[in-house]
Order: sequence, then C-alpha cells, then structure tokens
Amino acid sequence: MIKKYILLSIIFFSSIITNKVLSQIIPVEKGSYTTQFPGTDVAGRNAVPSGTPYVTGQAKNKPIPTNDWWSAKIKNAHCDNLFNYPLTLKTTNSGLVTSYIPWGVISDILPIVSGVKGLNASAANISDYSDWLIEMEWKDNTHRLQATVGMGMPIVYYQKDSADVASVTINTGTVTISNELILIEDAYNGADFVVFAPKGSTWSKNGSNYESDLNDKNYWSIIMLPNESETLLKRAQNYQKYAYVEPTNTTSSFEYDSSTSLVTTSFLIETTVHEGNDTLPLIGFLPPVV
Repeated sequence: MIKKYILLSIIFFSSIITNKVLSQIIPVEKGSYTTQFPGTDVAGRNAVPSGTPYVTGQAKNKPIPTNDWWSAKIKNAHCDNLFNYPLTLKTTNSGLVTSYIPWGVISDILPIVSGVKGLNASAANISDYSDWLIEMEWKDNTHRLQATVGMGMPIVYYQKDSADVASVTINTGTVTISNELILIEDAYNGADFVVFAPKGSTWSKNGSNYESDLNDKNYWSIIMLPNESETLLKRAQNYQKYAYVEPTNTTSSFEYDSSTSLVTTSFLIETTVHEGNDTLPLIGFLPPVV
C-alpha cells in the first residue's frame, strides 16, 4: 500500500510540473517560446549570467539584453572593447574613453577621455536603452556624467549637472582649440575627432586636460570625422550642425508580406535639439546594414 501511495504521489506531482511547464510555453505559428528561464542544459550551458546588472533609472524597469554590442557593460562595473562601429569605447572611473580600432581589441592607451572634473565613479551604469541606442551614467557623491551612444553612430553625446565642469583629456594626436571646438588630428590609428561645446564656450588647457563650463550649458559632443581632402577645421564646421541634435529614443518595426516574402523595416528616431536647426537629417543614426 505504501508503494502504491508513493507511486501515485509521483504521478500527481509529475502532472503538476508538466502542466506548469506547458503553461509557460507560448505558441507562435509553428514555433513557440517560454516565459520562464528553462535552466541549463546537460553540458552546463545557457546559465543565468553571473553578477548583478549595472543598471539605473529607466533601465531598471526594462528587460536586460544579453546579446547586444553593449551587453558586456551590463555585467561589469567597467569594460573594454565596446565596439559600436566606427568607434571603440571603454569605460573608466573618470569617464568614457573614445578611440578607433580598425581591428583587434582596444589597447591600454587612452586617446580621448571625456568626463567631468573630479569624477571618480566606481561604475558606469546603463541608465536607459532603446533599439540601437544606450545611455550610460557615471555618478559619485558630487559629480554626474551621462553619455549617449548608438550602434553605427560616429557621435557621442554628453550631459552633466550644472555644478560640474566638462573635462576632456587628450593623450594622443595633435590638438588645436578653435573657439568652442577642440580639433584632434590623428588621435589614434589615423582617426580625426572634434569636441563640440555649445556655441560661445571656451576651453582652458592644463597639460593634456581641457576644461569648460560650456557657456553655462550642460551638453557637449564628440564626433569622429571622415577622412576627406578638406582641412580638419573645415570638416568640423561642415558637421557642427549635427553636434547638437541628440537622439533620445530609437525604435524599429517591420512588416512581412508573405505573398512576396518582402520584409519592410521602419526606423524611428526621437531627438532633443540643443541648438540649431531641428529639421536637419541625422548623420549615422540608423543601424548599419548587415
């Protein structure tokens, strides 16, 4: 009798577990997906990522992507080799390192480090993200920095608090200040960069460090410029109109026509215009075609 009781109990609980698992499977046409973590396989693969996600703000209320170009940032306080193409990025306690690595991994060299004066943040947290855009936030007891980066974007947008002073440390390349611009020729691997402060700003130089109150504004940007025949200053002036139009949200959606097997994808970009013309076409804001 005891053996029968145990056998019936096993069947009963097995039925509960089976029904629970099946209730987590959502069919989609001929496929399906599960709403619960399925667990690791017999080889120990597909485990839950280790560590606590480094997220804050709006990102805390969103699912955590684990297969994107910036996924390494999610599980590490700081990380190297953030390739958004064309830029190579790296986070440090004092801010964001901007470089250009055509192949291989980022080195220990810190060509351009953008931050705010006195910043010493133990982590750069993801504060928000959309389809191909992320916001990172550095914050310590007295300072805060935000950087907006997108896939395929040659521009990085920065914001600070009103009490902070923008700081850019330039360790490689030939540097020239031109009003509110910092021109950086051959910063690394032949790439030219320009730092754009708000119009009317001035930069003060102390060794390799450049600081500005941004003409009492709180935004600035840095662009990697294409290699063209014009002078770096002329190229910078051509692209300056894009430097103050910051993307804030990106979404993509698609429609599939089964009769023609045609997929049509639509991209939407929401922006904040800090100054200039809000009808400008956006440069490098769409994800690259692969």
